[in-house]
Amino acid sequence: MMSRYVDKVINLKQKNIRNANVKHILLCGDTHYIKYIGVTMTSILLTNKGEEFEFHIFVDSVSEEDLSRLEQTSEKFSVLINIYFINIDVIKKFSEDMHGNDHISVAAYFRFIAFGALYKIVDKVLYLDSDICVLDDKINIFWKIDLLDKIAIVIGKQAGDSSEIRLNVEKAFNSGVIFVDINNWNESDLTSKCIEKACEKVWPFLDQDVLNMILDKKFISVKQRYNYEFSLSKMIDNADKPSKVVIDENEITVLHYIGASKPWHTWVQCCPVAQLWVNVKKESCWEDSSLASPSSIKKQTYKYFHKAARVSLKEHVWMDVIKNYVLYVYWKVRCFLNLGIS
Repeated sequence: MMSRYVDKVINLKQKNIRNANVKHILLCGDTHYIKYIGVTMTSILLTNKGEEFEFHIFVDSVSEEDLSRLEQTSEKFSVLINIYFINIDVIKKFSEDMHGNDHISVAAYFRFIAFGALYKIVDKVLYLDSDICVLDDKINIFWKIDLLDKIAIVIGKQAGDSSEIRLNVEKAFNSGVIFVDINNWNESDLTSKCIEKACEKVWPFLDQDVLNMILDKKFISVKQRYNYEFSLSKMIDNADKPSKVVIDENEITVLHYIGASKPWHTWVQCCPVAQLWVNVKKESCWEDSSLASPSSIKKQTYKYFHKAARVSLKEHVWMDVIKNYVLYVYWKVRCFLNLGIS
């Protein structure tokens, strides 16, 4: 189905027939994020083999290679995958200023559009960020909760979070996991309200700030295990030896890698928490795709070589310490000399 938000839809459908028990999952990203969408999707399918899912992926564009891998995923798991190409005029409404969040793109706003575009296609949908790895089959809890008159299920932050005062909301939440009643969302015209709010100014936490304000008092909050936030960047800063840091996987359903360092970055590959994601990647149709090195990140590249250097130092990998600090200085000098590296 087309809408004012979507230019084109590609349906990758297999022989299985849609039934009333199918669970709908929403994922969003720009063309560079499709491989990570694929790994998140694979993590769900590997840990929930008894469930029937249908995936809705909202993008600006998809390469031929990634489209082929999505088709392979559909065949491998006998799962329905729908790819929605967002209207470029809608995308242009959003500022490209990410308020210093260099690891975030305008695709962060795609979910606003998706919740509107899915009206009369699905009743309820679970949105997941694409830096997420699902570890068990307990995500089905979202479909068991009675929303009553609420619009969404989220995972609330601790009471007293600074966002509550800054945004003047009753309770703040991380927007990486949201279960939405699509009918209630659209009857309240929230897509238009989100777009309007997002265009007012560049909010410090971008789409998350917008959703916190728009959904204030309109959601149910569930346990932290359904959006367990883990910052690889903070772990690098605080741990004496990153390779020794582990988490209790039995207490986590949705592992969310927040922050600038992601599990697909080369400098965190010594970390067991990152390897949970890597192990899923190996089972996905993106198994042979390369991990991202600091030099592959075009904005403030020097910062990522500095992260790599710190990890090497803490792990006592001395040759890497020297190499990464030299590259850090090189890229920082290039930045300050304004040679086209921002």
